[in-house]
Amino acid sequence: MEVHIEDLRLAYNGVPAIRDLSLTIGDGESIVLLGQSGCGKTSTMRCVAGLEEPTGGSIRIGERTVFDAVANVNVPSHKRNVGMVFQSYAVWPHKTVLENVIFPLRMKKVGRRQARADGLKTLELVGLGHLADRGASLLSGGQMQRGALARSMAMKPSVLMLDEPLSNLDARLRDDLRVELRRIQVEQGLTSLYVTHDQQEALALADRIAIMRDGIIAQLGTPQQIYSTPASAAIASFLGVTNVFPVTSTHSANRVTLIEHPLELAVDEPIEYPESSACIRPDDIDVRPRETRIGERNRFAGEVTVAVFQGASIRYQVKLTNGPVIDAICPQNAHGVLAVGSSVDVSIDPSSIMVLPNEVPEVRVSERVAA
Repeated sequence: MEVHIEDLRLAYNGVPAIRDLSLTIGDGESIVLLGQSGCGKTSTMRCVAGLEEPTGGSIRIGERTVFDAVANVNVPSHKRNVGMVFQSYAVWPHKTVLENVIFPLRMKKVGRRQARADGLKTLELVGLGHLADRGASLLSGGQMQRGALARSMAMKPSVLMLDEPLSNLDARLRDDLRVELRRIQVEQGLTSLYVTHDQQEALALADRIAIMRDGIIAQLGTPQQIYSTPASAAIASFLGVTNVFPVTSTHSANRVTLIEHPLELAVDEPIEYPESSACIRPDDIDVRPRETRIGERNRFAGEVTVAVFQGASIRYQVKLTNGPVIDAICPQNAHGVLAVGSSVDVSIDPSSIMVLPNEVPEVRVSERVAA
């Protein structure tokens, strides 16, 4: 079911938390709100769920308006037919897994037999059918979170909302549940709104990602678009681009100069904004033992200051001669792990350097999605 948010505003004690935010979630689409703490992502979701009363704008779920500041409409949360999965598992430890799942169905006056059948079907979907009669307190953390998901899904919500549901789990289990969540969302065609500060989660679970900063959507796009073409250096840095260097233009359109170091970079795209930075992903940088080569663009001498073995790759920090410290992730090769203090050459392909404005030049409002 489509969710339509128009000019949403929310303030706490006069301090804006959401500023004129507009977003449409298509029927069956998964939108991930991604951003740092305090950017307004959870507040936005809570407004849609009816857990916060906005100070302006409107929200529509399907054809039904659930909030409209002008028309003085504010449908209570329990009448919006939304499912919520929280960071905490929020299970009743004194109930069985099945009793936890069918609780919202019983509250909706669904018959006991039908509620049990629906609950068991949903538990099978999340891989907990064999644990239906087990006490909820005996489940592992990952199983509890699956149970919480099943409880929200069993009520057949118009939109499923998930507020950082995997953040309390260990790394391996988070990876596994990301795959399961995405599988369930796609197979069931669930309209979902997911909140996280984890870029890997966002990339794995979204049809589109809305990056939020200071109560607005700074960039909206598919995971591939967001990863490949971040709208600003600030967004690139948030997405894990560790090499971000303020630059200024030179006499050549295809070269930039680092502001803080006497170093020039050859680039494919010239500077378009007065305050810009060169952004380079660590895995786009090649580090090799020192060689003598002349005329190759973006080849710099340096010294390894940190070398970390990561299994399939090696992470280096290299202090460039007359330049900054640069972060690089290199696959293992015939050179092995280059020791700290090694003299090296660092190579960067001009096409891998993104010259971006330091901040998004203007607010990017979401495009409408046809139902």
